[in-house]
Amino acid sequence: MREASISEGLGKIVCPCAVIGTKKGEIHDITTVAWVTQESLDPPQITVSLHPQRYVLELLRDTGEFVLSLLAEDQEKIASFCGSHSGRDTDKIKALGLELEPSKAVHTPRLKDCLANLECKVTGEYKSGDHVIIVGQVLAASVDPSRKPLLYYQHEITRWS
Repeated sequence: MREASISEGLGKIVCPCAVIGTKKGEIHDITTVAWVTQESLDPPQITVSLHPQRYVLELLRDTGEFVLSLLAEDQEKIASFCGSHSGRDTDKIKALGLELEPSKAVHTPRLKDCLANLECKVTGEYKSGDHVIIVGQVLAASVDPSRKPLLYYQHEITRWS
């Protein structure tokens, strides 16, 4: 083992590549997230780290809910596009032609054909460094066990191997 930069060390943390979405009225925005983890089993909760200027954060503060869609290994285009365009001036769902389906427990539709969807209500928000941590209680889930995850590793989107 050798000494390394903090950035290099943090890059060794493997994270799922996902999109978080919420819908307020007719506005439905999704954005790419990679800093996601389960943080409680009872109740089932996850945390998602968002930059404070993300449009989706503004919307989910109003809605109090979100869907976290874990992307499959062939959905890198979704991750790249949604992470580099703002919902303030781009309808990402329309631009990508994404298929949605109704959620079971929240009003925000879920992404069809991804690895998994976690339907959540917001139970907490915390400022942490240069990001905001959103805590969501998972109310419902759907999975496609035939898919493999898209990952965020070494500060890049990468495929399961």
